[in-house]
Amino acid sequence: MSSRSFYCASLSFFAGVLVSSLSISRGPLLAGIILLIALALVSSRGRAKPLLLCLLCAVAFGSGFLRMAGFGESGHPLDAHVGEVASLSGTVCSEPEERDTAQRFCFAPESSPDRVLVTAARYPLYSYGDRLSASGKLSSPRNFEAYEGGPEFDYVSYLAKEGIRYTMFMPHIELSGRDQGHGLLRTLYAAKRSFVERMQFLFPEPESSLLGGLLLGEKDSLPKDVVEDFKDAGLVHILVLSGYNVTIVAESLMKAFSFLPRTFGRSAGALSIVLFAVMTGASATTVRASVMALIVLLAKSASRRYDITRALITAAFFMVLHNPSILAFDMSFQLSFLATLGLIYVAPLALERLGFVTERFKLREVAAATVGTQVAVLPFLMHAMGQVSLISLVTNLLVLPFVPYAMLGGFGAIALGSVSSAIAFPLAWATSLVLSYMIRVAAVFAQVPFASIQATASAGALAVVYVFMAASLIRAWRRRGSSQPSAS
Repeated sequence: MSSRSFYCASLSFFAGVLVSSLSISRGPLLAGIILLIALALVSSRGRAKPLLLCLLCAVAFGSGFLRMAGFGESGHPLDAHVGEVASLSGTVCSEPEERDTAQRFCFAPESSPDRVLVTAARYPLYSYGDRLSASGKLSSPRNFEAYEGGPEFDYVSYLAKEGIRYTMFMPHIELSGRDQGHGLLRTLYAAKRSFVERMQFLFPEPESSLLGGLLLGEKDSLPKDVVEDFKDAGLVHILVLSGYNVTIVAESLMKAFSFLPRTFGRSAGALSIVLFAVMTGASATTVRASVMALIVLLAKSASRRYDITRALITAAFFMVLHNPSILAFDMSFQLSFLATLGLIYVAPLALERLGFVTERFKLREVAAATVGTQVAVLPFLMHAMGQVSLISLVTNLLVLPFVPYAMLGGFGAIALGSVSSAIAFPLAWATSLVLSYMIRVAAVFAQVPFASIQATASAGALAVVYVFMAASLIRAWRRRGSSQPSAS
């Protein structure tokens, strides 16, 4: 397939998924496809290539629309029991999230293909694969405002991307069996549970919760005031596990192995990503972030920008094909994709313009990576969070250089803790200092007057901004005359 056909078909597929995610009816879709084909027939004037390209785009758009429209539409037998007390038997199909006074987990009832988000008492703790009988009021989730006066957060679609259609709060639960889930998933979840337990043993709060956000993307246990400080300081993106978080760990390991031949260094980085995914439970979020990190490593080795662009789009295509709802409703995927684009295409251009920044301690590379990722994700964060930090560049320059040390130190201490806590504590103590520094920076800069302001961006404005950015990047790379945008 030619480059033009590949990109047109892929982007048309993504567009179809997004349009379908907005719940637009099938009537306008069919009318639009028919109009597109008619325009192609008129404009082609007997030329085959424009007509075939338009037909390809129409088919790809329709395929994306229908893939999203049919996602999870297999019948909902529990709809008749919404608002009633229901007794369900089934299995715990996710790793429970532990809160201060409760636990939440995904429950797969035997009587329905849909899943139920159960909020239960903190104890007894349940595990993936436990067979339960739950009796409680079955409810449908509701959307809510993401922030006061802001747009409505589509909580219903957010849960639907995981197949969750109902909620049940504090039901009566009876345990009737264990180890009912997939054996591989049980092993991975057990590894993650052991990982988290050692982390909580070695690190105090809130440092332990911050490390959990960096390594696992789990920020729910962080105090609300700490999360707000990170938002106001423009640092909230590091609390969402993304390809960028995983990439900086891999790059740090690659630098540690820089004395080896280049191929071995790259291989060490790639292997570290795979091991990280397995050790932390290989959740869908971790796997997607790891794939994006591997794409960045590929960018450093690719001889042509064409190769890495195709790899990135192909990876995103298969992720969206598997679960189309992540394109519109999974912030981790969205941030991973955008940050990866920023590292590959924006950071090298920024590096050329940051000659005034010293190269000592790799500060120029860190600054370029910071600018690249911030440029890529800032419009999206304005749309998703409803606010923009005016000091984000400064705070990111102060914090991001320490993120790889925090992640590597935390991961290393936890790994050593599986052998001996006495060996792990010195490294855990040093890493805690780094984590405390990051929390302190966020707290101090969050108090700066007008550190952040309310600034919303509609979906339409977001699309216009990214189209303009894409056009500007294409023009900049053409002027640069280089075929390889190596990620800084």
